[in-house]
Amino acid sequence: MISHQPIRAYMHALASQLGKLQKADAEEVIREIESHIHEVIDQAEARGEDLDVAELLAGFGPPEKLAAQYVAHIQNGAPPPAGFRVIQSVKQTATRGLYYSMGAFGYSVAIALVLLALAKIVEPSSVGVWSVAGGNAISIAWSGSPYPEAQELLGYALVPLALLAAAWCAELTRRVLRVLRRGLS
Repeated sequence: MISHQPIRAYMHALASQLGKLQKADAEEVIREIESHIHEVIDQAEARGEDLDVAELLAGFGPPEKLAAQYVAHIQNGAPPPAGFRVIQSVKQTATRGLYYSMGAFGYSVAIALVLLALAKIVEPSSVGVWSVAGGNAISIAWSGSPYPEAQELLGYALVPLALLAAAWCAELTRRVLRVLRRGLS
Protein backbone atom coordinates (compact mmCIF):
# COMPACT_ATOMS: atom_id res chain seq x y z
CA MET A 1 0.00 0.00 0.00
CA ILE A 2 1.33 3.40 -0.96
CA SER A 3 1.64 6.07 1.68
CA HIS A 4 0.24 9.35 0.45
CA GLN A 5 1.78 11.41 3.27
CA PRO A 6 5.08 12.03 1.39
CA ILE A 7 3.08 13.11 -1.66
CA ARG A 8 0.99 15.56 0.39
CA ALA A 9 4.16 16.94 2.01
CA TYR A 10 5.86 17.37 -1.38
CA MET A 11 2.80 19.07 -2.90
CA HIS A 12 2.48 21.37 0.14
CA ALA A 13 6.14 22.36 -0.19
CA LEU A 14 5.70 22.91 -3.93
CA ALA A 15 2.57 25.02 -3.42
CA SER A 16 4.34 27.20 -0.87
CA GLN A 17 7.13 27.87 -3.40
CA LEU A 18 4.67 28.92 -6.12
CA GLY A 19 3.53 32.02 -4.23
CA LYS A 20 5.03 34.29 -6.89
CA LEU A 21 2.49 33.05 -9.43
CA GLN A 22 -1.12 34.08 -9.82
CA LYS A 23 -3.42 31.70 -7.97
CA ALA A 24 -4.84 30.13 -11.17
CA ASP A 25 -1.36 29.48 -12.57
CA ALA A 26 -0.15 27.96 -9.31
CA GLU A 27 -3.23 25.72 -9.12
CA GLU A 28 -2.64 24.54 -12.69
CA VAL A 29 0.95 23.59 -11.84
CA ILE A 30 -0.19 21.70 -8.73
CA ARG A 31 -2.90 19.87 -10.73
CA GLU A 32 -0.40 18.91 -13.40
CA ILE A 33 2.14 17.50 -10.93
CA GLU A 34 -0.53 15.70 -8.88
CA SER A 35 -2.03 14.24 -12.04
CA HIS A 36 1.34 12.93 -13.15
CA ILE A 37 2.08 11.42 -9.73
CA HIS A 38 -1.29 9.67 -9.54
CA GLU A 39 -0.97 8.42 -13.11
CA VAL A 40 2.39 6.80 -12.29
CA ILE A 41 0.92 5.28 -9.11
CA ASP A 42 -2.12 3.92 -10.98
CA GLN A 43 0.08 2.38 -13.67
CA ALA A 44 2.32 0.73 -11.07
CA GLU A 45 -0.70 -0.67 -9.19
CA ALA A 46 -2.21 -1.97 -12.44
CA ARG A 47 1.05 -3.86 -13.11
CA GLY A 48 1.08 -5.14 -9.51
CA GLU A 49 4.38 -3.39 -8.76
CA ASP A 50 5.47 -1.84 -5.49
CA LEU A 51 6.26 1.80 -6.10
CA ASP A 52 8.87 3.69 -4.13
CA VAL A 53 7.12 7.04 -3.57
CA ALA A 54 10.33 8.67 -2.33
CA GLU A 55 12.07 7.69 -5.57
CA LEU A 56 9.14 8.98 -7.62
CA LEU A 57 9.20 12.34 -5.86
CA ALA A 58 12.98 12.53 -6.13
CA GLY A 59 12.53 12.29 -9.90
CA PHE A 60 10.79 15.66 -9.83
CA GLY A 61 13.69 17.19 -7.93
CA PRO A 62 13.40 19.38 -4.86
CA PRO A 63 10.10 21.29 -4.70
CA GLU A 64 12.02 24.58 -4.60
CA LYS A 65 13.83 23.83 -7.86
CA LEU A 66 10.70 22.55 -9.63
CA ALA A 67 8.72 25.60 -8.48
CA ALA A 68 11.50 27.92 -9.67
CA GLN A 69 11.37 26.31 -13.14
CA TYR A 70 7.61 26.80 -13.37
CA VAL A 71 7.79 30.37 -12.09
CA ALA A 72 10.54 31.21 -14.60
CA HIS A 73 8.55 29.63 -17.41
CA ILE A 74 5.25 31.32 -16.62
CA GLN A 75 6.63 34.73 -15.69
CA ASN A 76 9.68 35.05 -17.94
CA GLY A 77 9.07 32.65 -20.81
CA ALA A 78 11.94 30.35 -19.85
CA PRO A 79 11.80 26.82 -21.27
CA PRO A 80 9.12 24.87 -19.40
CA PRO A 81 9.85 21.86 -17.20
CA ALA A 82 9.59 18.60 -19.15
CA GLY A 83 6.12 17.65 -17.89
CA PHE A 84 4.69 21.06 -18.65
CA ARG A 85 5.89 20.83 -22.24
CA VAL A 86 3.98 17.56 -22.74
CA ILE A 87 0.74 19.04 -21.36
CA GLN A 88 1.08 22.13 -23.56
CA SER A 89 1.70 19.94 -26.62
CA VAL A 90 -1.45 17.90 -25.95
CA LYS A 91 -3.50 21.07 -25.44
CA GLN A 92 -2.17 22.57 -28.67
CA THR A 93 -2.87 19.41 -30.69
CA ALA A 94 -6.43 19.24 -29.36
CA THR A 95 -6.99 22.93 -30.06
CA ARG A 96 -5.58 22.62 -33.59
CA GLY A 97 -7.90 19.67 -34.34
CA LEU A 98 -10.90 21.55 -32.96
CA TYR A 99 -9.91 24.65 -34.93
CA TYR A 100 -9.84 22.88 -38.30
CA SER A 101 -12.92 20.77 -37.55
CA MET A 102 -14.94 23.79 -36.48
CA GLY A 103 -13.84 25.76 -39.53
CA ALA A 104 -14.75 22.96 -41.93
CA PHE A 105 -18.11 22.33 -40.27
CA GLY A 106 -19.16 25.97 -39.82
CA TYR A 107 -18.22 27.13 -43.29
CA SER A 108 -19.73 24.00 -44.88
CA VAL A 109 -23.08 24.75 -43.25
CA ALA A 110 -22.87 28.37 -44.45
CA ILE A 111 -22.09 27.24 -48.01
CA ALA A 112 -24.95 24.72 -47.93
CA LEU A 113 -27.38 27.48 -46.91
CA VAL A 114 -26.19 29.74 -49.75
CA LEU A 115 -26.63 26.85 -52.21
CA LEU A 116 -30.14 26.26 -50.84
CA ALA A 117 -31.03 29.91 -51.46
CA LEU A 118 -29.60 29.79 -55.00
CA ALA A 119 -31.41 26.53 -55.73
CA LYS A 120 -34.72 28.11 -54.67
CA ILE A 121 -34.18 30.86 -57.23
CA VAL A 122 -33.22 28.42 -60.03
CA GLU A 123 -35.79 25.68 -59.31
CA PRO A 124 -38.51 27.24 -57.14
CA SER A 125 -40.94 24.32 -57.37
CA SER A 126 -38.32 21.72 -56.39
CA VAL A 127 -36.78 23.47 -53.37
CA GLY A 128 -38.59 24.49 -50.22
CA VAL A 129 -39.54 24.02 -46.62
CA TRP A 130 -42.51 21.70 -46.38
CA SER A 131 -45.02 20.98 -43.64
CA VAL A 132 -45.65 17.23 -43.52
CA ALA A 133 -47.51 14.74 -41.34
CA GLY A 134 -50.43 17.07 -40.76
CA GLY A 135 -48.19 19.89 -39.55
CA ASN A 136 -46.31 17.72 -37.04
CA ALA A 137 -43.03 17.78 -38.96
CA ILE A 138 -41.05 20.06 -41.23
CA SER A 139 -38.93 18.91 -44.17
CA ILE A 140 -36.38 20.90 -46.13
CA ALA A 141 -36.27 19.29 -49.56
CA TRP A 142 -34.60 19.83 -52.92
CA SER A 143 -36.78 17.35 -54.75
CA GLY A 144 -40.19 18.90 -54.50
CA SER A 145 -42.94 18.05 -52.07
CA PRO A 146 -41.87 15.05 -49.98
CA TYR A 147 -45.51 13.91 -49.70
CA PRO A 148 -48.54 14.67 -51.86
CA GLU A 149 -50.38 16.39 -48.99
CA ALA A 150 -47.35 18.49 -47.89
CA GLN A 151 -47.58 22.28 -48.02
CA GLU A 152 -44.69 24.63 -48.72
CA LEU A 153 -44.27 27.05 -45.83
CA LEU A 154 -41.89 29.82 -46.87
CA GLY A 155 -41.99 30.16 -50.64
CA TYR A 156 -39.48 32.73 -51.85
CA ALA A 157 -38.98 33.96 -48.28
CA LEU A 158 -36.61 30.97 -48.02
CA VAL A 159 -34.01 32.88 -50.08
CA PRO A 160 -33.35 35.81 -47.70
CA LEU A 161 -33.77 33.58 -44.63
CA ALA A 162 -31.22 31.08 -45.95
CA LEU A 163 -28.80 33.89 -46.86
CA LEU A 164 -29.16 35.50 -43.42
CA ALA A 165 -28.64 32.13 -41.73
CA ALA A 166 -25.55 31.54 -43.91
CA ALA A 167 -24.11 34.95 -42.98
CA TRP A 168 -24.81 34.33 -39.29
CA CYS A 169 -23.24 30.87 -39.43
CA ALA A 170 -20.13 32.18 -41.23
CA GLU A 171 -19.73 35.04 -38.74
CA LEU A 172 -20.18 32.74 -35.75
CA THR A 173 -17.60 30.36 -37.21
CA ARG A 174 -15.17 33.24 -37.79
CA ARG A 175 -15.52 34.40 -34.18
CA VAL A 176 -15.06 30.91 -32.75
CA LEU A 177 -11.99 30.37 -34.94
CA ARG A 178 -10.52 33.66 -33.73
CA VAL A 179 -10.86 32.48 -30.11
CA LEU A 180 -9.41 29.06 -30.93
CA ARG A 181 -6.50 30.65 -32.82
CA ARG A 182 -5.43 32.34 -29.58
CA GLY A 183 -5.12 28.88 -28.05
CA LEU A 184 -2.76 27.85 -30.86
CA SER A 185 -0.23 30.57 -30.20
